[in-house]
Amino acid sequence: MLIAFLTVSWVSRKTNSKPKPVTITAIYNFATFPNVLGTFSTTGALTISGTSSMAITFDNNSNTNIDCDVILHPAGGGSISIHQECNLAANFGKWKITGGTGIYEDLKGHGTLTMPPDTEAMVGVIH
Repeated sequence: MLIAFLTVSWVSRKTNSKPKPVTITAIYNFATFPNVLGTFSTTGALTISGTSSMAITFDNNSNTNIDCDVILHPAGGGSISIHQECNLAANFGKWKITGGTGIYEDLKGHGTLTMPPDTEAMVGVIH
């Protein structure tokens, strides 16, 4: 069972863990824009998958700058909240973990992202 592999000790902010590389790939159905649903999977220091939701808002009436609030719901329970700031013209952005529940409560992380069609491709580190 995957949850047995993911222990609280390595995601706790009480430890002095070094940042570890992670890739998070989320695929969405944009038919319900600006609130979309999809699935995700991760590789690297965290290996989980499940469902995801993303709420998209345009930043200050801009046609190119957007903020997205992503919630990952891993199959084993808990959740991970991520805030993204993106530029549609550059097809590039940054992300940061803003919260979590269950074994992800103390998870921290950040990185960059690209936006291939229907996808949020996040690369960075967690600790």
